[in-house]
Amino acid sequence: MASEAHVGRGRTRRAATATGLRLLALLVLALPLVAACGSDDDAGAASTAANGVATAASGAANAEAERAVRVVEVAEGELRATRRASVTVRPSRESRVASGASGRVVELLVREGAVVHAGQALIRIDAEALSRQVENAELALGQARINLQRARSQAADGVAQAEAGVRAAQGNLAVAQRQLDEAEALLDIGAIAAADVQALRAQRDQAQSAALQAADALARAGRVEQEDIALLELQERQAEVQLRQAREAVADAVVRSPFAGEVAELLVETGEFVGAGSPVARVLGLDAQLASFAVPPEDVAALEATGRVTIDYAGQSLSATVTRTERTAQQSRLVTVIATLDPAAPRLPGGAVAEVRYEVLVASGPLLPSSALSAEAGRTFVFRVDRDGERSVARRTEVRVVGESGNQAVVAAVEEGALPLGASVVAPRPLDVRDNTRVRVVEVVSGP
Repeated sequence: MASEAHVGRGRTRRAATATGLRLLALLVLALPLVAACGSDDDAGAASTAANGVATAASGAANAEAERAVRVVEVAEGELRATRRASVTVRPSRESRVASGASGRVVELLVREGAVVHAGQALIRIDAEALSRQVENAELALGQARINLQRARSQAADGVAQAEAGVRAAQGNLAVAQRQLDEAEALLDIGAIAAADVQALRAQRDQAQSAALQAADALARAGRVEQEDIALLELQERQAEVQLRQAREAVADAVVRSPFAGEVAELLVETGEFVGAGSPVARVLGLDAQLASFAVPPEDVAALEATGRVTIDYAGQSLSATVTRTERTAQQSRLVTVIATLDPAAPRLPGGAVAEVRYEVLVASGPLLPSSALSAEAGRTFVFRVDRDGERSVARRTEVRVVGESGNQAVVAAVEEGALPLGASVVAPRPLDVRDNTRVRVVEVVSGP
């Protein structure tokens, strides 16, 4: 529609110019006739009228030749753009709580959506069989302790007997040695036969051997009893461990929340059988929520610099702080950004999909409205308004677009100094404005 209007105005100006020129030609042709037929005064009046009409027609043609334009002054500025991306909201902590025991679910102690504290019971599993295991473990521990006590008592008695045997053997040895010594003394004076001394020496040797055997029996008794007691002590500790495990299994029959949070989902129903390690509930932490979204690598620096984004969800605009970025092999061309929602922000459903808004700096430099740009043969131009004597003309100036967003663009002149700050540029550029077109500025805007 705008191009049609320009074309229409051009046709009107050309028609008006042609009409003025035709009028001037008729007056010029009629002037000799008037001069020939009338007096000198009439001829002078006719000439004066003709000159006036010619001047008016020339002025109208010149006025029509100037194209009325609006201009904008070139100013330094920053071009910023608002980017949007899909964002997924999730809690900072999430746990799929598993059962620590196997059994049938007998009671659901909370409902989905309930807020629970750390350690609060969520689900109760049938613990009757587990309780019997505790009783059996207690009996086994008691038996192990009795066996250990009996072994210790027997060990004490056996050692005492062995020690008594050692003392008796040593006493016998002492008596045999004394008798031998006395006999040898009598043998020296001839008061006893050599055969008797030999018999007493044999008795002493037997007593000595018996003493050695008694000492060995004492050592062996102590060693054997220590080994037996050590084995029974190990059995006692095993029974204690089994009892502790049985009691823990009973405790695990009640599934509890690992931290304060919200029960997002119950994964079992009453009457179902669950195995140890099977997830039975999903709990979401009550800490600040996290939002993750993917952006092009060139936007990461701007996000880290500003550190803030806005998340739109169901008519709400929530602020969030950028906390970290992650690069993954699955998204080599994108960077995952993690932002933390403000603690005071309303909580969103876990897994909610929202929209994130953030601002980036596209470029900085001479800033112009996009309507000032013209493209031709792969090159971009603007039309700078210069003064040519008393006239204003449009000068085509080639530029390079540094960045563009929305209806604004940052440009740089291809020829250095061709587009200084404060220069007037036609915006929007009418289609009939070309290089060296005479223009008349009707409005000046100080910025894009």
